Amino acid sequence: MPLNLKVVVLAACIAVAPLSVAHAGSLSTQKTTVGDLFANPQAKAIVEKQFPGISSDLRMVMAKGKTFRELNAMNPKGIPADKLDAIDAELAKLP
Repeated sequence: MPLNLKVVVLAACIAVAPLSVAHAGSLSTQKTTVGDLFANPQAKAIVEKQFPGISSDLRMVMAKGKTFRELNAMNPKGIPADKLDAIDAELAKLP
């Protein structure tokens, strides 16, 4: 790969990285996508505590671009708001 192309690829990666990975202090079920929560090991563990096995549920692949609050709006019984509130409380404690 020519040097100029390497620089362009590196610059693109640096520019996009902050868009896809939220900082731990700003994670929430309202603003952070399912995919981004599962990409963060601490956040994934918090979600798994409320919804055991959810990160390996094949339906989550289709939902990775949505937030848990959006999923709650579509299925309040399957994704109860009280569990999302508990997740948010734990996410807020992350450094």
